Amino acid sequence: MTPLLYYALFLALGLAVSFEDWTRKKIRNRLIAAGLLACAAGLCWFLANSVLGYRHAQFLGAGEFYLPWPYYPKLLLHLSLSLTAAVTLWRLSVWPAGDAKFFTVCVFFVALIDPNLPGFPSLLFLLLLINIFVPAGLVFAAETVLKAAWKLPDLRRVDWPTWRKAQANWAEVRLKEVWPYRWQYLILVINLFALFFALQTLQMRFMRLLPGLWAPLLVFLALSAGWSIVVGLLRNQTVGLLALAGVAAWTLSDVFGGDWDAAARLAAAGRMTLNFGMFLSLGRMLFGWLIERDSLRELEPEELRLGVVLSDGTWTRLSQEKDLAMERRCVDGLSQKDAEALKSWLAGRGGGGGYTVYQTIPFALWIFLGTLLTLSGRGSVVAVLAPRLELLRSAAARWLS
Repeated sequence: MTPLLYYALFLALGLAVSFEDWTRKKIRNRLIAAGLLACAAGLCWFLANSVLGYRHAQFLGAGEFYLPWPYYPKLLLHLSLSLTAAVTLWRLSVWPAGDAKFFTVCVFFVALIDPNLPGFPSLLFLLLLINIFVPAGLVFAAETVLKAAWKLPDLRRVDWPTWRKAQANWAEVRLKEVWPYRWQYLILVINLFALFFALQTLQMRFMRLLPGLWAPLLVFLALSAGWSIVVGLLRNQTVGLLALAGVAAWTLSDVFGGDWDAAARLAAAGRMTLNFGMFLSLGRMLFGWLIERDSLRELEPEELRLGVVLSDGTWTRLSQEKDLAMERRCVDGLSQKDAEALKSWLAGRGGGGGYTVYQTIPFALWIFLGTLLTLSGRGSVVAVLAPRLELLRSAAARWLS
């Protein structure tokens, strides 16, 4: 009966948090605390059942059905990995604090509702993240493409010679801006190549000791936990030279040691660097430009409040104003202090001054739907979509041929 009760509690909490995030762009801590309190009470109930069950005793219905003791260390591992992932996404500015807290509550509910879900305890948090981000990414990408397609008729009225000249001038200006930093970009490429080579080598070494999916999981967690350090190292010239020398020494030692997989790892690292630098960067530029253009709106001083997210250009301009003291920028948006200071500063200047803000997308609904999908589908959305995408690809290939 407890799993059904907690399924109902999860639905109620998920709907309440999603509605509040959608309407107020905010997740209250009291809802998060209520969810954690309910999960803690459920865990105490499970523990009481296990204690009575192993003693072959019953009290007011408790002890008749109980979970084995190995469940509780697994639950602790599952919660630890999930919390690490949530904090990492928050520190990387992917999620605001409210979304990270809500995800942590959801993964607690999942383990209480169905302890037999695939991937529990080591990989269930990754399954949840896949089921959260993949559907959201597909919907956002489709929306962006549809908006771009809707505006295609307007392209007939574009003065293409003037547009091409403007783009050529823009590219020339950007090249002149980037050219003084050409050595820094070369160092970044070298360090990325060394990073990918090291990750592949470490994963192969780990796989000899840890079978299954533990090897990539450990590499992922180590990289996530130390990402802020890694980003700083990727820009360091000394590290770049040492990384290049290290890759060369490592490769030579493997070759002389009879390990001929070194060449394959070098080629794979080169492909990953090229794909990372070209495909991902170009894709991010294209979708970033389209999404940012659609999400920007004029800043209205009277709408400034806690959580408003200033656009990149606006933040750069305002951070250079000497008479405006702004705190550190974060993914959660403006603090209450910054919002009040900016409102007073703009009032003294008599208006918005062409500043812009982002229309943020409430993400709690996607976390709720992804968790619900995991509970109901008991698998990855990628596994569900892959056969259908393959059918579409085959049909398109037959139609083109």
